[in-house]
Amino acid sequence: MEKAGNRLLPLIVVFALVPLGPLAIDVYLPSIPQMMDVFGASDGDMRQTISIYILALGVSQLLAGPISDRFGRRFSAVLGTLVYAMGSILASLSPNMEVLYIARGMQGIGASFTMITAMAWVRDNYQGNDAGRLLSYIGGVTSAIPTIAPLIGSGLAMAWGWAGGFYMMAGLALLLMVLATVGFDSPKPVKVSVDIENTVALRCNIKDILSNKNFQVFALANLLSFGGLLTYVSVAPVVAMQQGGLSQVEFSMMFGLIGGSQILFSVIAPKVMNKLGRIDTVLTGTIMVAMAGIGLVLMPEGEVGGFFLMAGMASGGFSLLAGAATSMALEPFQYCAGLASSIDGFLRMMGGAVLVAIASALNVDGTTALAIVYMMSLLATMVLMVRKRQIAVGKAQA
Repeated sequence: MEKAGNRLLPLIVVFALVPLGPLAIDVYLPSIPQMMDVFGASDGDMRQTISIYILALGVSQLLAGPISDRFGRRFSAVLGTLVYAMGSILASLSPNMEVLYIARGMQGIGASFTMITAMAWVRDNYQGNDAGRLLSYIGGVTSAIPTIAPLIGSGLAMAWGWAGGFYMMAGLALLLMVLATVGFDSPKPVKVSVDIENTVALRCNIKDILSNKNFQVFALANLLSFGGLLTYVSVAPVVAMQQGGLSQVEFSMMFGLIGGSQILFSVIAPKVMNKLGRIDTVLTGTIMVAMAGIGLVLMPEGEVGGFFLMAGMASGGFSLLAGAATSMALEPFQYCAGLASSIDGFLRMMGGAVLVAIASALNVDGTTALAIVYMMSLLATMVLMVRKRQIAVGKAQA
């Protein structure tokens, strides 16, 4: 564990490591039309660059966690930023789509290491509500990326062409690699040389994590709410522009407002945690997501304003619960925070992608599909209520 006085630089690095993930999607979106012309690619070909990135990001987390636990947070941070930078450089030099696909996969692998390292470092150095508050603030920074990254990407594209965004990502990753080398001054911040009579506590594997009730409940809350967020991103353009008649500028403004909702709820989440506790904070978030789904069902057809209002409520609910849920899911795993974080991240990413696929396969309009996914958080709400009662009974009997 880092000493309190030595946490400022690591905290700066941690806050910068996580946004590398969404940055690799949002910053190059304005360049996609230009890239289609340069590579002679179709819209479907360009969508594949996002799919490959997300797949690499999700699957690689299962490898990133154990490596981070085994070799330390500094090693995994440096490795992740290096691979991310190499992928960004390769993308900027890509002569064809095949090389670009490889580069995007490398970016996804690198981002998985940076995100897992950050989450595990928080678990190593902070406990309870402190961990939940810090993860909420990190979530606020991450939520700001979709709001500002496209604007940055547009400016970079005008200055340096479609590769400008990849230049920036490479430079940022290399800078963070240097800062991580200096900031994470202990190769293995998790100290296991403590006096523990029961050595079973040191054993940690995927089965142990997946069978832990705390992990199951709070990872489920994360998965279902994140699936709602991904589904919203996938259906919003069609609902807003094709069905609702909004222009691209109007849609971008509404999309930015939803991002603002996420930032707001990420900022107030620590205050809610102080008042309600982490479990009730997660419960409040899942209820907000589920209520947004019910609101979409009751909303008049074609009501674009109402659609974004409900999306803002659900996105705010996700941001409210994410930090508390993640800290509760990781709390039992002091000696393998990296592995636990990697499994939580994998389930959230892959489970969310599955929910998007299910929503796409349903023979319903986008608003109804989103409502169905949002209302799945009712399951998380019920499971959380049961778990809350179990914890209360356990404390009463102790």
